[in-house]
Amino acid sequence: MAHESSHDHGHPSEPEQNEIGGPVIFAIILFGLIITVIAFLA
Repeated sequence: MAHESSHDHGHPSEPEQNEIGGPVIFAIILFGLIITVIAFLA
């Protein structure tokens, strides 16, 4: 039973980077689109 709880195999940072990376890329793209629209309307 102890083996079941240790199934990350020493790579705890990879899932964290994947979970954080998606929203960060989305926020950057969304921010870029907003700036483009504001510059276009100005």
